Amino acid sequence: MASSTGRLYKLYVSNIPWTVSHSELRQYFSKYGPVNLATVIFDKNTGLSRNFGFVFFGNRQGFEEAQKLIEHKLEGQVLKVAPSTQDQE
Repeated sequence: MASSTGRLYKLYVSNIPWTVSHSELRQYFSKYGPVNLATVIFDKNTGLSRNFGFVFFGNRQGFEEAQKLIEHKLEGQVLKVAPSTQDQE
């Protein structure tokens, strides 16, 4: 569910291991707050991960909590996390 204003808070996540799925990304970030959607971007031609994705939080608190951690690690790899901008889409 979105916040009471209907807004979603979107994080850009890069350096995602190529083996990570949408559900694994969602599960990892759900410890910070309710995740409405987590998506890993895949190459349309090869079907391989492009090693980045987006996580949409339904509230500001989860969005901010996820950014507080200096080093996110998933499957032994350090993720880069930042608020999403239009240029990343």
